[in-house]
Amino acid sequence: MRQCLALVILFFTFSAWADQLIIEPEMGREPILAAMNSAQHSIDLVMYGFTDKTLLNALLQKHRQGKTVRVILEKSPYKAESENTKTIAEFQANHLTWQGEISPFKLIHQKTLLIDNEKALVMTFNFTHGTFKNQRNFALLLEDAKQVHAIKSLFSADWNHTPYVNQAEDLILSPDNSREQINHLISQAKQSICIYAQNINDYKIVGALAKAAKKGVKVQIITSGKLRENQTHYLHRAGVHVFYSKKFIIHAKVIIIDDELAVLGSINLTRHSLDDNRELSVITYNPKIVDQLIETFNQDKKVETRLYNDDIRELLPDKRTMQRIIRQISKFFHD
Repeated sequence: MRQCLALVILFFTFSAWADQLIIEPEMGREPILAAMNSAQHSIDLVMYGFTDKTLLNALLQKHRQGKTVRVILEKSPYKAESENTKTIAEFQANHLTWQGEISPFKLIHQKTLLIDNEKALVMTFNFTHGTFKNQRNFALLLEDAKQVHAIKSLFSADWNHTPYVNQAEDLILSPDNSREQINHLISQAKQSICIYAQNINDYKIVGALAKAAKKGVKVQIITSGKLRENQTHYLHRAGVHVFYSKKFIIHAKVIIIDDELAVLGSINLTRHSLDDNRELSVITYNPKIVDQLIETFNQDKKVETRLYNDDIRELLPDKRTMQRIIRQISKFFHD
């Protein structure tokens, strides 16, 4: 295992920066550190949660070396208002340029890393301790000039608090076009939809997934958090398969359509994520990336997961209790 990890690290460090998939927690911090360490001129980071000391030190080291480092970091994460306090204090102590609010967005939930305006890392994870322990997450390392330019332009617009018009077809932004784009992709699915979701509570997305399942599309969701009971029942009745992971905390935000394309990034299938927050996900058609995501999805589905039906069975009484209930009901009607 260590030998394989070492080869992965070497690959990311010395290979050309073609599109590459980072799978967490297996790959750890090394691919992110390799990306930071490769910076020759600049690093632009957008992050929601930042508590990891190792990644912070790597960022500060680049700043001390005279590289241009700019950070957009959510000042007050939801229900964790002080999470980034220590990191912000380090930024200020080291005179690193940062911003913590972008009007009119409710939260800065985007997770991207730009290196020298030539390479971009689009992530589902935060720079926190838990990311590298037991959370299922992914990141996509991009070198495509058009994609990188679009992410760079978005960063510049948000940094300068100016409007941004997205012209990249494979870039999905919240609140700009995420709801429209994701609904469109779901409606176009012909065979299968595989989803990693931290949470799903947007009723329009739930409805679109149910509609797809009723059309005969095989819809599968892996999560670790409990969905709302009424939504879970609705999805189940429509034929959607919901799997609960026991091995990982599912933090990934990934949608795979017909084994042909995948959406990966910060966008959750929730109303606030789609309508209120600054979010970014990317669409990839790279067959190698899609195949890796499918393979990981199928492995996660098999290992220590349970179907929604299993939850129903857990709620049912055992055989003896059921017999007693039946006798009591029969006695009630007889009397």
